[in-house]
Amino acid sequence: MKVCPIFAIANSILSKHQEMKKTFILSVLVLWILPEVKAQDLAGTITYQQVIRYNFDNIKEAHGEDQQTSAWLASLPEETSAVRVLNFNAEKALFEEEVSNSSPADPRLQRAIMYEGMLSPPRPVVQKVYYDFEKNQKLQQVEYLTRLFLVNSEIETVPWKLGSEKKKVLDYTCMKAAMILDDQDIVAWFSPEIPVPLGPSIFNGLPGLILAVERNGETAYVASSVQLTPPAEKVMIKPEKGSKVSVEEFATIQEEKEKEWEENKNSDDLNPHR
Repeated sequence: MKVCPIFAIANSILSKHQEMKKTFILSVLVLWILPEVKAQDLAGTITYQQVIRYNFDNIKEAHGEDQQTSAWLASLPEETSAVRVLNFNAEKALFEEEVSNSSPADPRLQRAIMYEGMLSPPRPVVQKVYYDFEKNQKLQQVEYLTRLFLVNSEIETVPWKLGSEKKKVLDYTCMKAAMILDDQDIVAWFSPEIPVPLGPSIFNGLPGLILAVERNGETAYVASSVQLTPPAEKVMIKPEKGSKVSVEEFATIQEEKEKEWEENKNSDDLNPHR
């Protein structure tokens, strides 16, 4: 049955109005809940599986149809996983790799990652994220060009857009939130059943613990266990190793190093098989 264009337009307007109203209500809910969340005396340990995917497009482009390179890349895994842990209490939190569960890296994969990195602008890798709630401070330990930096900032407001979809992660009902970050579509699934505005890596700021994160439609992090018992103080030690910089200073360092890379990217004839 055909729908009258007038009714179609009216339905569209009504739908958009309802969606705007829903988004407004959810946004107000966030602003109302967040102060209460911070006051909650919750503590726990969340274990996440991080899915790491590899893209060797720059190597493929540099070597064209070279059969040796193609065979080498085909022999490498397309993705691996790592265990990350978030420990938190009412005063502080620390997100880091679970070293005891890490397995030795494949040297062939490590060589490919290094070579791919030489063919693209250098990118920072977040090692640890530390939160001091009493001082409203966030400290990121970042590895960049083999150096460690401690990037200090306030705990910022994250521009999440809340949705109405729900799904289960472990035994918790989670709601959807989305944003654009570095030209990537990020989706977080958070549970209001655990009213803590934290999550894996740099993802935080929702009225509930983030139990899963998707990047461009693919899983990036997913919780594998939730323990809501206070962690030992020794597992939440503030990172001290690295050069202390502000967000602005680190951005300047990145800009300078990327400029150097652009100037020197064609100066070396690298061979990934060496």
